[in-house]
Amino acid sequence: MQLGFDDPWLLLALPLALLPLLRLPLPSVAHPNLRLIPQDPPSRLLETVCRLAAVAGIVSLVLGFAGLSRGERSIERVGTGAEVVILLDRSRSMDHTFGRNTNNEQMVLTRGESKTTAARRVLDAFIASRPGDAIGLLLFSTKPINALPLTTRHEALQAAVSAAGLGRGLAETDIGLALYEGLRLFDDRPYNGSRVLMLVSDGGAQLDAVTRETLTRLAREYRVSLYWIYMRGRGSPGLDKPLEEGSLAQQDAVPELFLNRFFSEMGIPYQAYEAEDPEQLQAAINDIDRLQRLPTRTAEVEPPQPLSAWTFGSALVLLLPVLLVSALQVTRWYKSAAPSSP
Repeated sequence: MQLGFDDPWLLLALPLALLPLLRLPLPSVAHPNLRLIPQDPPSRLLETVCRLAAVAGIVSLVLGFAGLSRGERSIERVGTGAEVVILLDRSRSMDHTFGRNTNNEQMVLTRGESKTTAARRVLDAFIASRPGDAIGLLLFSTKPINALPLTTRHEALQAAVSAAGLGRGLAETDIGLALYEGLRLFDDRPYNGSRVLMLVSDGGAQLDAVTRETLTRLAREYRVSLYWIYMRGRGSPGLDKPLEEGSLAQQDAVPELFLNRFFSEMGIPYQAYEAEDPEQLQAAINDIDRLQRLPTRTAEVEPPQPLSAWTFGSALVLLLPVLLVSALQVTRWYKSAAPSSP
């Protein structure tokens, strides 16, 4: 375990700990003839204990004032799950409710919670059900916001997911940049098991050739599995029903169909889910949870931890015997009255 100090120059006061070995801070009692005082081994032992306790107590005080702390350390955890990066769309359209096809193939908005509210609720439960996973969260609309890197601190993740519902989303959405930043969260991490990029969005994108090439290269390099939970809204043609008429170029003019075809041609494991209501969204999350239950080995870096509570607490315990002895010590000899003659 590595130790550090906030103010190491205060360690210059450590020689003060030798003072109790020279003399205890207790008053002396004069006696005319010490040879008349009988030997008292318990008192000698108590004196030695007080001296050593005072030395250790002063050392603890100095270490506490110097800011003794435990250095950062890497903790390895072995579990079952995956490394998951969640890309959560926070565009303005996510504040609307889901869209559903009627019997006459018309898309209407459903009643109930918005897509953002449903996504936050389902993702919160997903995070809580996977305590062994390292999960990262990235929010995006016009620009991606790296809410949290890959971490096993799920309380912070759940708080970040809850905070994602604050305010209103923006009109623009840059999925390409969000995918790039999400993949970069796997930088400098050893491959310890399954890696998942989970895109939760209600829109598509038409990416240029350079962006497509970069995303494909990174996804293959990091060996990522891609899941797209497409939260269908009004006016969307859907993913499982391509346009019946028209060329491939005409179909690619629809952002959702273009993005879905690009994902399927990246050469990585890919699965798309289409959700028209919160129940289908929950079913998609449950399926991903079932598929990604593989052995994992993750390393979590803990920041430095101050040890002031231990140092000052130890000083209090160690100096307490000296204080007790000082309070109970006899400071004056009293002459007893002469017995009366019969």
